[in-house]
Amino acid sequence: MSSKGRAKDRIVTPASPDIARFLSESILRQPSSVELGWKNFAVERRTIVPSEFPELAMGRHFLILWEGHVAEGETASRGGRFSAYKKYPDTITTCQPGLRPAIRNRSSHEVIVAALEPEFMTGMEEELDARPSEPSQDHHGTGDPDLRNLLRLLHNESNAGGRYGTLYTDSLTIALATRLMFASRVKNFALKTAAYLLPNRVLRRIIDRMRVDLGTDLDLSTLAAESGYSRAHFLRTFKATTGQTPHRYLSELRLQKARDLLVAQSLPLIDIAAACGFSSHAHLSTAFHARFGLPPSEYRRGQGKTQK
Repeated sequence: MSSKGRAKDRIVTPASPDIARFLSESILRQPSSVELGWKNFAVERRTIVPSEFPELAMGRHFLILWEGHVAEGETASRGGRFSAYKKYPDTITTCQPGLRPAIRNRSSHEVIVAALEPEFMTGMEEELDARPSEPSQDHHGTGDPDLRNLLRLLHNESNAGGRYGTLYTDSLTIALATRLMFASRVKNFALKTAAYLLPNRVLRRIIDRMRVDLGTDLDLSTLAAESGYSRAHFLRTFKATTGQTPHRYLSELRLQKARDLLVAQSLPLIDIAAACGFSSHAHLSTAFHARFGLPPSEYRRGQGKTQK
């Protein structure tokens, strides 16, 4: 494909400079998560075109999820010789900060690529109850289903414009970073997941904070600070105590409030969506239908008939 043809295919939109540098000969296929202002993490869908990538000093952690067909190329080894590689669909390549060898891509292939800030990864490791002590290594084609699913969920959330909010994104990003830390170790580690429970007074305080701020874009750091625990520890203890993730619990509170407003007031649905923290009228309608079995407008009409 000519450079003019490639330019036609490119999406003219803000992109992650770290990912653009890492995959310099690639085409952004969908809007980047950088448009959403996510912290510590960026994810994009790209097409890598046949090209040569020079040796590169990397300052971020990268994950590449290979899609479509088998990707083939060559990577430089010690002594300057190149050896062939194949990347199979649904596998992940991970790259730690450091020196990436030169690469030759023989064919075009679709990827989802993510970048994680090293300071964020260091902070997450410090928050773990049990830190892995073994040296880490890159993966050149792992089929780890947890890494794959978390990366796809984050990409889907980016592609949907971040409709589920900051708490959802924060939770997924921390889960991805934690899984990456353990998956990159030489030996297999199992996270210690002792079911510590939140004290009742702490749980009440967190739920009260959720209720007060239902209409805002709550983030994980705010709720973790309310509990007095690290973000990773808060995620585990909240789920162990309530049986739900913080995002799921908050979503239920928002839906309950929306249902109450539909019955008690004649507010437009767009105002109810905003008051309850939904990103749009459409988001409220979709979530409400999934939870209660009918759209909010139909629910309101049914309640009106019942009260007559």
